[in-house]
Amino acid sequence: MGYSLPSEGTEQRRAVRAALAERIGTLEGRAQAMTERPMHIATGWTAIDAALGGGIARAGLHEWWGALPEVRAVLVQLAWNALLHDDRHRVGAHRHVVWVGRAAWPSADALVRGMRAPIAGMFGQRIPRTWPDARLHDRSLMVDVPAHDTGARLWAIEQAVRCPGICAVIADGRGFDLAATRRLQLAASDTCLLCMRGTEHRTDARRSVLTAGATRWLVERTERPTHVITDRVPWLRTMQERGVVGAELISRIPPEPTWRVTIERSKGTSMHISSECSAHVAQSWQWQGTAEAPAPEAAAARRRAKRGERLIADHAARSALELRALKDIDNAEPTAGAITRSRSHDRVTSRGTRWARGNDGRGVA
Repeated sequence: MGYSLPSEGTEQRRAVRAALAERIGTLEGRAQAMTERPMHIATGWTAIDAALGGGIARAGLHEWWGALPEVRAVLVQLAWNALLHDDRHRVGAHRHVVWVGRAAWPSADALVRGMRAPIAGMFGQRIPRTWPDARLHDRSLMVDVPAHDTGARLWAIEQAVRCPGICAVIADGRGFDLAATRRLQLAASDTCLLCMRGTEHRTDARRSVLTAGATRWLVERTERPTHVITDRVPWLRTMQERGVVGAELISRIPPEPTWRVTIERSKGTSMHISSECSAHVAQSWQWQGTAEAPAPEAAAARRRAKRGERLIADHAARSALELRALKDIDNAEPTAGAITRSRSHDRVTSRGTRWARGNDGRGVA
């Protein structure tokens, strides 16, 4: 005597197996997407990108030493790179950048790329018209944490790096010990965490600080600019070559601020602590705009286009009505009022007609 399962139980098992297969396929697709996604974010500094194998790691803790204003200016550029990298490889995700601690907050104009882009063509350069890009400004979240409360800052940073809607975190990491950095390194498994460690109380004090960060960086202000003002102003360079403008006058023009960025430590690569790699950084992102117009400007352009189309249509309709009225007048018998109006119209337009036509009635060649 054989035993067979009821049809209802078989259907339930089939449904469960189909659901499990679909779930497994989804997880495998996510894992494959994560493996295909680049593991590094290009910094734009050729020497450092080559030494790190493509750029800074997309996930992990990266510590930055130096004066807070200098480090903050460099981290703004890295935040832009992280945001653009995330938009390219996570289309439609629109993840945000978090700034934890008031010491890490940049100014509002620093979060807009291409602030000088609209005036770049005024200096004689033939470049296409670009618009300022405010994506970093619109997708930045500022978290205010007391600077003296190290525990609160650590908790806020950990919550930010664990959030799936965050692509990068720039935080004030002054006062963190080895346990705190190890905790952040483990938490930042899919988020780029850039931690500002502040200035040193004595020379090379950073080398004795125990940390679990993946990389250690040093930012220093440099006096010698990498981009001279004459490179961006062709007519000023021409006047200098002709001797109209002297070198003394050009030296008075304040150059763009530049920094020297040095990577001193990197885990998981061939770089050792003794071998350092440096690069010069300038605020070139202020001239790099976007070809897409802002939303208000694009809306105004659409309104102007619609208004122009409506005016053209109204003019065509008015011309058609006038032509129809003239045909009706031609078909009807002329009255005394119509004859008077036509004569007055001929008197007004007679001078223009005589000027447009020759004395013999032919048009002017």
